[in-house]
Amino acid sequence: MKKFTALRLAAISATLAIATGAQAALPAAATTAITDAGTDMLAAVGAVIASMVAVWGLRKLGSKMGWM
Repeated sequence: MKKFTALRLAAISATLAIATGAQAALPAAATTAITDAGTDMLAAVGAVIASMVAVWGLRKLGSKMGWM
């Protein structure tokens, strides 16, 4: 059991070492595009959440006022 655990930990460590060591530098244009896309996605997610809250609020108001 201990030998299996030691081999398993060694395999996990080797996998993590390979995964973190294989990073390449991105061109500046790619980094800028990724940052811009992240900003756009954050704005889109905010708009979706705001619209969901607005719909929820209107439904809640409608149920309290007897419209629904």
